[in-house]
Amino acid sequence: MKAVSKPFTKAFFGALTLFFLASCATPPEPKADLAQEYYNLGNAWFELKKFDQAAVAYQRALLWNPRLNLAALNFARTKAELGDPQGALEVLKPAAAKDPDNVVIQQYVAWLTAKTQGLAASSSLYAALALKLPGDGPTLYNAALSVNAAGDSKKALEYLKRWKEVDGKSVQGLTLLARLYDEENSPAAAAAWFDAAQALPAGDAGRFSPLMARAEDLVKAKQYGDALSAWDDLLALPEAPDQSRGEALFRRGSLLLIHIQDYPKGLQSLLDAWKAGYKDADQWNTLRHSPDLLYSVKLEADLALAGVSP
Repeated sequence: MKAVSKPFTKAFFGALTLFFLASCATPPEPKADLAQEYYNLGNAWFELKKFDQAAVAYQRALLWNPRLNLAALNFARTKAELGDPQGALEVLKPAAAKDPDNVVIQQYVAWLTAKTQGLAASSSLYAALALKLPGDGPTLYNAALSVNAAGDSKKALEYLKRWKEVDGKSVQGLTLLARLYDEENSPAAAAAWFDAAQALPAGDAGRFSPLMARAEDLVKAKQYGDALSAWDDLLALPEAPDQSRGEALFRRGSLLLIHIQDYPKGLQSLLDAWKAGYKDADQWNTLRHSPDLLYSVKLEADLALAGVSP
């Protein structure tokens, strides 16, 4: 969401001039003009990334004109930039209540709610926005994420279908669409959308999380051969984050040991996970004490011999 501002140089020097003239006036009349001048000054400071000064200017604009919603919006944005999203939300709530049809403010309130209270808490806000903005791809996508987090996967699937019609160019979005089709017991549709996600021109790092989610879904569906192929595809990515890569190796090793029962490959995958830095003791202990794990004594000995001690 971009600041509502004029080009930097004109906004900054023009605002300083107006601020100086206004400060010399006694009393400052009219109030609306002075509020606008402080608002312009706030925009100039914001462009400079001087968020403390911008916050002061916006706050003064609101003192002179509490109904200047643009100042409230940008004041909230400065507080978020200063690391206070909860404070930003409190600033914006009155403006949102006064102007329920201002979708820009409502979108920012929804985003701040999701950031401070979790996606599920913002589900009703994004659902309302989806009604007002039925053709806006990002709104539909956020509505899908939030209602899915709130436990309504069917509604999330509806939003994603509409999102696909108007946008649909996100690896993460298409992967979620595939996962929701999986939940609806539509494996053919799920596979098609997952393939479509992987066909998009996205960076390797952007593909890592969707591929991991897909592999985990295939394990849950007991499609172990496909799951192993998904782990292998994921690990073939050259720019995967180290910690996620270690977790992927660990989960691949667990799959090989427990479900596919290929001990040599499973052991090697676990050793590679350890070398990659995956040392989550709870996960390692859960695997080592799994009742479905064959050769647990041998695994314990081999891990100890290799120096693995989670």
